[in-house]
Amino acid sequence: MRTEHLVFSPWSEADWQALKPIATDPEVMRYISEGFPWPDDLIPEFVQHQMHCLREYGFCMWRLLEANTDQMIGFCGLQPLANTPDIEIGWWLARAHWGRGLATEAARAVLCDGFERVGLQRIVAVAHPCNGASRHFMEKLGIAMIATPNTRELPWFSKHPCLQSPHIFWHIALLRASLVT
Repeated sequence: MRTEHLVFSPWSEADWQALKPIATDPEVMRYISEGFPWPDDLIPEFVQHQMHCLREYGFCMWRLLEANTDQMIGFCGLQPLANTPDIEIGWWLARAHWGRGLATEAARAVLCDGFERVGLQRIVAVAHPCNGASRHFMEKLGIAMIATPNTRELPWFSKHPCLQSPHIFWHIALLRASLVT
């Protein structure tokens, strides 16, 4: 998959090294997982998981390459949301690429791919409530809030790994996407 400025690429085992500067950047990781940079052993596990997702489901959190340089600048894609029946969209970008519209370009392409090629009826996104930028970004994409972890209609949601953190209490918003063109 390609857009005007981005190439969406599958992962190879060695790609964890290109992801490391992003996954260990405290500002990028501020609202992700437990809010801390990832240790070295978690990064190759993530890459392996994305390779598995692509084989198993035909989609993953694609490596994002800048089209004019082939430099990896982050990822954007879909994956099963742990301990739920849902598929989530997610994205990370290296800080040097924030504010250029690349996340929007990537997420719109991924949403289109998920609804059109993959045939999904629903795509969700998860955000820490303090991450106003991410929640605003989701609204910009047309993703609307449908639930929080306290919603009784979603008993599986309380099993999400972010809610199990012994360090930080996460109040996660689950959002529903409708295709925005």
